[in-house]
Amino acid sequence: MPKLLEVARGFLTVQESPPGSNRSPEIDEWLTALGTPLGSPWCAAFVHACLRASGDPRAFVKSARVQTMVDGGLVHDAQEAQPGDLVVFWLHSLHRYPHNGLVTGKVKGTLGPIEGNTIPDGATGDQREGYGVFAKQRTITDRMKVLRPK
Repeated sequence: MPKLLEVARGFLTVQESPPGSNRSPEIDEWLTALGTPLGSPWCAAFVHACLRASGDPRAFVKSARVQTMVDGGLVHDAQEAQPGDLVVFWLHSLHRYPHNGLVTGKVKGTLGPIEGNTIPDGATGDQREGYGVFAKQRTITDRMKVLRPK
């Protein structure tokens, strides 16, 4: 998985322009590759772009909707996470998985994902409807799962 994470780290400078638009040249390219309307939420499109650019052979469902990816895959306890795994986040208010990222590491109950369409650690705002690609530190909770293809 080193190539996948190298690609993801290479996108850490991507931010929406203007912020809140769900648009930038890179984001538009990622959404277009999935046949998704421009200006749509793009965390899953970011993950797919990283998988494609790295040549990752895993067969995840091709969708910009995280729940669709989950429905077509297998979820595992987040404690099983390994670098390169996809992590998905359950949001009780939506009754679905609306956000994801790529795991870079795990240390003592904490995951270090790189996520798209989020905000930096320490910022206030919506963690799943942010404005850029950021490396995060997240305490593992029961609302986090690892997603793997069937």
